[in-house]
Amino acid sequence: MKKVKEKDVRILEGFCVMTAVIAGVLCVLYLFDLLQNHWFLNFILGLGVLLHVSLTLLFLIRKKRILTASSVVLLVFYIVSLIYFNI
Repeated sequence: MKKVKEKDVRILEGFCVMTAVIAGVLCVLYLFDLLQNHWFLNFILGLGVLLHVSLTLLFLIRKKRILTASSVVLLVFYIVSLIYFNI
């Protein structure tokens, strides 16, 4: 596997942080019944999937196996939730 540049890792970390912040703000808006509909919930769950995919990649790059496994478990949970709420 090629060496990963530190700059690329920092960009991935920034993407994870921004995705988490956006998902958190949208969750608060959803819970306070400001924007509570089916499409908004799907968007929040999609952001959760995107966040956990990027976290899995970040943990794989850093060779942290336990965190990678926990991120994969949460990724599967978000995907199953997204499928369940759309059936």
